[in-house]
Amino acid sequence: MEKDLFLPIKTYFENYGYTCDGEVSNIDLYMEKEDISVAVELKVSLDFKAVQQAALRQKITDYVFIGIFMPKSQKSTSFKDKLYLLNRLGIGLIAVSKRTGRVEILCEPVVKELSSYQKRNGKKKAALAAEFSRRKVKSNTGGVTHTKIITVYREDALLVLNALQELGGTATSKEVRERSGIKKATAIMRDNYYGWFGKVSRGVYSLTEEGSVALKEYESTLRSLRGAD
Repeated sequence: MEKDLFLPIKTYFENYGYTCDGEVSNIDLYMEKEDISVAVELKVSLDFKAVQQAALRQKITDYVFIGIFMPKSQKSTSFKDKLYLLNRLGIGLIAVSKRTGRVEILCEPVVKELSSYQKRNGKKKAALAAEFSRRKVKSNTGGVTHTKIITVYREDALLVLNALQELGGTATSKEVRERSGIKKATAIMRDNYYGWFGKVSRGVYSLTEEGSVALKEYESTLRSLRGAD
């Protein structure tokens, strides 16, 4: 429960010279040291409501923490994404171990500039721009789930599949590469990521049943792809 977080965190800050008390103007734990004021919102889970409440406390205190129990995994993508948000907002995160009662600050209440993250993620940013620019058609709908996204790789695979069909359903990798215009046609058929291609013999591939289904499923996409060439 949230009240189980109160005493360990209060004691932690008192050891650093803060004067603390609970439920001051609805703040779970409020403290002062010299001219510095700090608010801690105690939460069982680190969710949007906790972040929202902490952000509102920033209006009236110098520093704000969210206090939680120590997460089972600090390496999970979900937790790292939450830390990123807290760092960008300048909200601190302090955690208490359920087993030992040990208190640890996981995130300082200091705003980290966006530029520092953008520098570290330069390759991802470049890959994003490359994926967008290389797509021949822009046909995906945003905000959907359980839907097959048309990536650059899928576009290339569809063009390879279409070329194989036009060649009679069985052809050499060289023939498919020349017909489709896709330089990586051989690798796409060999890797067979979608199950559309069957290997007949060395350098020869055929259309599978899944491939035939895909030709019908992506008929409109193929029309757009052929028109974009």
